[in-house]
Amino acid sequence: MLDNALLESFLAVVEEGSFTQAAERLGLTQSSVSQHIKRLETQVGRSLLHRSTHRVGLLPDGERLLVHARRILGAVMEAERAFGAPMVSGHVSVGVAEDFATSRLPDILRRFRRFYPHVILQIEIGLSANLIDKLHAGFFDVILAKTRTPSEGAEPLMTDQLMWVAAPDEPMLYAQRPLPLALHPEPSISRRMVIEALHAAAIPFQIAHTSLSITGLRAGIVAGLGISVFGRSFIPEGLLIIDEAEAGLPRLPSLPFVVELQKGAEGSPAVQALVQAIRENVAMLDRHFDP
Repeated sequence: MLDNALLESFLAVVEEGSFTQAAERLGLTQSSVSQHIKRLETQVGRSLLHRSTHRVGLLPDGERLLVHARRILGAVMEAERAFGAPMVSGHVSVGVAEDFATSRLPDILRRFRRFYPHVILQIEIGLSANLIDKLHAGFFDVILAKTRTPSEGAEPLMTDQLMWVAAPDEPMLYAQRPLPLALHPEPSISRRMVIEALHAAAIPFQIAHTSLSITGLRAGIVAGLGISVFGRSFIPEGLLIIDEAEAGLPRLPSLPFVVELQKGAEGSPAVQALVQAIRENVAMLDRHFDP
């Protein structure tokens, strides 16, 4: 029988790409996490992870086990919720960055509604910088957003590597100068990171297409108006990742996501239930790794 504690360590190492970071996430020592992985490999009779200088990667048997680990731990979480969650009610105003809204939010809401049917959620989708400003102005109880400089009290949720992307039919747009870009308008955080990186690399560019929505941004990219950037876990369907080394483009930084609560909202059981649902969903995020 597989030990859930071993599976939790395995999942943490895979998602963090590091034994050190996995240990920090789990509140364990690095040696304890290493021992968990060794015990798990003994239990299944397979080698699961490839350890290199920079990252930890999955071997084929590790890929197979990852699917089962997420399913098992997800079922355990649901059982704990079903039999241990108190009756919670109330109203929660939520701001969500569109990256999450178009990918993870439906699953978060589906699971949350199953366990907390008496909580009313009011959700606004938008650019992260705007959501943060509105939270501080008192418009939201909680936000899930991107930020380069987290406010005091914001909880780091995950980081996701920004990747250059293009339309499959227009893979060589990256060679044009000035470089045509399709980006969100100000005050987009990813837009600022792209512009800073291109200035630092002395690459001339022009912003050929803008859209507040990812749907509109994707349409411009697919039409060949410009290349763009997305977090690796949130790349819209049908777009091609550009190899920045081959294209001569600067490597972009990782994009941090945080959960931040309105002051005074910490004591709300409904808010805390939603935040926990977000944490659990991200813990099961099907993370991709850099080559």
